[in-house]
Amino acid sequence: MGLSLRLSLLIFLSIVCLARAEDGKSSEATHAYEVGLQALTQGKNHEAFTAFQRAVELDPTHAEAHYQLGVIYGKQSQWKPAIDALQTAIILSPDFADAHVRLGEAYLIGMASAKDAAKPLEHALQLQPDHLRARRLLGDAYLRQNRIDDAIHHLKQLVQDSEARYLLGLAYFQKEDFAQAIPHFEAVIKRASRHAKAHFNLGNCYLRTGKVAEGRAALRMFEKLTREEEQLVSLQRLIHNDPQRLQPRYELAELFMKRTEWELATAELKAGLTIAPHDEKASELLGYIYLQTEAYPEALEVYGGLVEAHPESAIYRNSLGIIYMMQKKPRQAIPQFETATRLNTTNPQLYRNLANAYRQVGEQVKAEQAYRRYRSLTK
Repeated sequence: MGLSLRLSLLIFLSIVCLARAEDGKSSEATHAYEVGLQALTQGKNHEAFTAFQRAVELDPTHAEAHYQLGVIYGKQSQWKPAIDALQTAIILSPDFADAHVRLGEAYLIGMASAKDAAKPLEHALQLQPDHLRARRLLGDAYLRQNRIDDAIHHLKQLVQDSEARYLLGLAYFQKEDFAQAIPHFEAVIKRASRHAKAHFNLGNCYLRTGKVAEGRAALRMFEKLTREEEQLVSLQRLIHNDPQRLQPRYELAELFMKRTEWELATAELKAGLTIAPHDEKASELLGYIYLQTEAYPEALEVYGGLVEAHPESAIYRNSLGIIYMMQKKPRQAIPQFETATRLNTTNPQLYRNLANAYRQVGEQVKAEQAYRRYRSLTK
């Protein structure tokens, strides 16, 4: 074999080996990326982050992995590395609409730079005109730049989005068109009654349009919600500083219940029961939540335990009876209501519940007796 032929063969083999190595790395990068996505679906953000980092190390051209890193950085409020990762994703894939949106959001929310945010958001809408999040963020960016009419143009297309509707009201407010702003703030409050800023701005709009009583009422609600938020933050701080203290957890749970934020309240009460498994107050509050949310099997378990621990409680007996009734088991409910009326002979509601249970099983005479007792106590 001639020298030139041997050199050509060596070069060819080197290229083939390099290509195979690159293909191997690309395959590993794809696997790492998929592992990251799977971890995200399971809420394992740290594992996801590690997997995406591995993917870009193996394949620096993997735009989706750079994008996911940018998203995770953003969720951790690490805005500078988020921007770097998202910009890399866009360089690698210029038509990646979601990367443009996330970059705009990072500039707008993380860096408070509405001017820098506008360009990627505008580009995202050019790529995907129906991208609602991009349109809302762009409306917000324009509003912060005092480009009121541009903001209104985009936000008017998103009236089903509560936050966009709030921003639209704010745009009209900044334009001093208070009459136009009012229905938008009202719509936000109808959907999210605890939107404190909407109450504040609505109150000011009412005052500016001569509706003094309505304005004062809205501003009072704003003050109430603000105090509530301050209380929430204070309780969360107490729990963070001393996780074993039960009282702040129960106060926080009751505040969440008042706001009908059932899942958050449930989490606090379950944490309390982990610390003190037989705590009566935590169980009672948790049982109430299960009743309110129609989680009857869970409520049955809680109130069954409470009745076993406190057999002389008419309230717990009555609650257990109600759960049986909701499960269409009146025969199991009757002994609980009967015991409740023996324990508390002056609560009319207990007799009404008992009468209803008797009626459902065909015990009409007993139902009438219980109902007469109910009526006598309500006169």
